Amino acid sequence: MNPGFYKNDDGILLYGPNFVLNKDYELRKETKDEHTYPVDGWYWFDTEEEARAYFELPIEVGIPHLHGMRIPFHGLI
Repeated sequence: MNPGFYKNDDGILLYGPNFVLNKDYELRKETKDEHTYPVDGWYWFDTEEEARAYFELPIEVGIPHLHGMRIPFHGLI
């Protein structure tokens, strides 16, 4: 599970696990239920898979990263 804020940026899935800060808004995990989504394209999802399904993006195979995202793996498995 990788709960957090997700945004589809031309096919690239952006992820903010705890917050997204911008000069015009602040999205924080603690106040995620207080927002009307989307906020500048950002949504809250409980898992990366939910976000990929919503944005119709493929599931990526990779090595789990420290922050929950995946590092693309281009070697043989």
